[in-house]
Amino acid sequence: MSVTDSGRLPVAEGAKRRRGTELRHAIFDTVFDLINEIGYARVTMERVAVAAATSKAVLYRRWDDKEALVLDALRESLPTIPEVPDQGNLRDDLLAVLEVVRSAFAMTKGTAFHLVAAEAGGDCRALADERVFAPAHDAILTTMRRAVERGEARPEFVTDLVADIGAALLRSRAIDGEIPPESLVTSIVDEVLLPLLSSTR
Repeated sequence: MSVTDSGRLPVAEGAKRRRGTELRHAIFDTVFDLINEIGYARVTMERVAVAAATSKAVLYRRWDDKEALVLDALRESLPTIPEVPDQGNLRDDLLAVLEVVRSAFAMTKGTAFHLVAAEAGGDCRALADERVFAPAHDAILTTMRRAVERGEARPEFVTDLVADIGAALLRSRAIDGEIPPESLVTSIVDEVLLPLLSSTR
């Protein structure tokens, strides 16, 4: 998808008319594509309509403005951090939690998540914290406390700061413009968190 010299986005030839859930998902995909390509500030309802092969009237029947549309796209796309089952070891628990965080970036097409969180105002940031980062923080604290009880981790490292390391590293990679790969989750766990939590004096 590319922006023309006039600032408009061309409609794909032969684009079929979509309705209901199919159209809604196409609009949300378009929103994330545009944020990635031109930045949140340059996204407009007109550009979304053109790129999604629909009309501004259709958009405004569902959303009052761009901010409401982006927030709804995030709300539908962001995963929910599940309660972490006790898998019997710290490594598997950490991998499970951080993979859900990674999927939050993948589902919002990588940099879109960072751009929206950084530029779109308090509501989008609050939603990201509520749905992803705060639950991930709590889940990782839970996994670390269980690891202490099993003798896998040192209690002095079970802190809020350590609990935020994994998600922060994933977010920093997304800022660079890429969707964090699954291998990054494994590296964070194996090369950062486990050595830190199990280090000896």
